[in-house]
Amino acid sequence: MASTIHDVAAEAGVSIATVSRVIAGNYPVAKKTRERVEAAVARLNYSANPNAQRLRGVDIAPVAVLLGSITGPSFAALAQGVESEARDRGRICLIGTTGGAADRELELVELMRRQGVEAVILPGGSWESREHHDRMAEHAKTLAKEGKHLVFCGPRTLDDHGDDAIDIRYDNEGGARQIAAHVVDKGHRNVLLMPGTPNGGTASERLRGFRTALAAGAAQEYGVIETSFDREPAREALLAHLREIVPVGSRPPFSAVLCGTDQVAMGVLDALHEHGLRCPEDVSITGYDDVPSARDLSPALTTIRVPYEELGALAVRQALDDPHADAGVLPVELIVRDSVAAPR
Repeated sequence: MASTIHDVAAEAGVSIATVSRVIAGNYPVAKKTRERVEAAVARLNYSANPNAQRLRGVDIAPVAVLLGSITGPSFAALAQGVESEARDRGRICLIGTTGGAADRELELVELMRRQGVEAVILPGGSWESREHHDRMAEHAKTLAKEGKHLVFCGPRTLDDHGDDAIDIRYDNEGGARQIAAHVVDKGHRNVLLMPGTPNGGTASERLRGFRTALAAGAAQEYGVIETSFDREPAREALLAHLREIVPVGSRPPFSAVLCGTDQVAMGVLDALHEHGLRCPEDVSITGYDDVPSARDLSPALTTIRVPYEELGALAVRQALDDPHADAGVLPVELIVRDSVAAPR
């Protein structure tokens, strides 16, 4: 019989995920471990070639990733990671968009299951209701019975439904604490919070991280303005608030704004400019995600870098190689640029 990836892992004394990473060649593996895996591959004459697998009667099923929007920079980076890892394994990647609609998300999960995908990958944090939670858990259970997998990337879990779903997480709340602590360290003591989508898992964790750091630094929360994760709604919401509280060109009571995404931060920057205010001279701003355009703003945006591509790639590896392994929590990174300065 032809050797399998399980045989190689056992021969080399490593996990299936490690074998996959060595074969793909796009993930750092210790030199001695890589050499041990390569030797096992050679001894067992193992082939991961998709055509060879088809000749052995193995079905090369696609993977799917469902995005809120195909144009969102964070979604696009996650999808790139999924597609790249799927391509390296000789699989195609199917992409669907939900438009942020809970019912559409459920419909697409079922549709992808019927299409025979091996894994359905979802960004985290897009739903909160118990009904949606339970219906998604049923989908996870159905997929698991068929040997397929539902994978969440981010702060969304099926916490009371066993291990039917896979969670790939990053330090979402920790990143919010880091960036809020940076603002406090700069001397800001009255801070406006704009975490993003109300009642969304991602925004809730970021808001909690902001508040923890502000409290630890004896800083005051000026208030919370709820808006979506998008630029224009954030601009409109802050501009309306500024017009209510201060004349054009006058500094507001808060000296900094902590934003739940870079897109929100861009909207905040637009609103400040329209109200005759400067960043960071009058108000400092932070973002979250480190989308490609964050460094091109004027001023360049201080933000948190999230490894979205690695999240997507890890989701594929976990689903295909070792669904019950503990993937841990991917770290995030504080990126300090020019949009935060000490308050006057």
